Amino acid sequence: MIPLYIIEEHHEAFYLWNQATEAGFLPPFGNTLLHVDHHPDFECGVYGANLDVLFASLAEMQLFTYGILGIGDFICPAVYQGIFNEVVFIQNFKTILTKPEEKLITLDSNRLLKVKDFTPFSRLILTKPNADHRLFTYRQGGLGDFFTPQSLALDIDLDYFCWDDSLSSVDAKLLEITEQAYRNVTENPYHPFRLLPKVCLRPVKEDGRFYLSYLGLPKPEPLPEKELIQERIDLFINWLNRNKITACLISLCRSRYSGYTPEAVWKEIEESLLKRLAELYDYALQT
Repeated sequence: MIPLYIIEEHHEAFYLWNQATEAGFLPPFGNTLLHVDHHPDFECGVYGANLDVLFASLAEMQLFTYGILGIGDFICPAVYQGIFNEVVFIQNFKTILTKPEEKLITLDSNRLLKVKDFTPFSRLILTKPNADHRLFTYRQGGLGDFFTPQSLALDIDLDYFCWDDSLSSVDAKLLEITEQAYRNVTENPYHPFRLLPKVCLRPVKEDGRFYLSYLGLPKPEPLPEKELIQERIDLFINWLNRNKITACLISLCRSRYSGYTPEAVWKEIEESLLKRLAELYDYALQT
């Protein structure tokens, strides 16, 4: 019986992977992550926790997941932990997967993770005692060819079935700030926030109140018809079946609160996907 977890936002998958290694569902090292998503979620960040060892408790793991991670930087810490040594990013439907690229993920003195291409000099780094580097392979593409994994965690974001432009699905978000904070940004031409593209972050004033506004890019096309979404689900299920892909663990991310999966369709996509996955896997839905 394969455990299948439904999560709201994608950083929660990090908690599940660590929990799964503790419970024995997933080997603690050397797995493949099959990441099915409209976005790579492969950003790196600065982390205060000791990533050289697995977490000592579920509470510590939960604090790291919800207090440190964002929805775009949860994969790299799991790679550095060693849970995954292969990442396969399924981002579309028709292209073939790229050849495996050897990469290094490193942790510097500031606790910043960085991903680098593997070079001949990398072998010298890896031979150092207590090296703060991990070697892994990375591939990306679509459902256009065959794929043979090792022990695998299947990670699916519902927004994969919705969009054809990876930055088009998020509406404006507002965070209220003080008037002084607003003036700090607007009156300083060199404020760090002003150096970002305005489409990312800008101060706004509305009805005497002050906000920071994050703006998604304009949608280049409307939400696909339900028939097209179902067709994409069918293509994905057929690809899993054709490649006889088995999984130790399945995570299904709704992404509805972040807005990447539209409110109008997330439930229908989830129900259809769960029904089709049941044709391939004997899974137990976890809560």
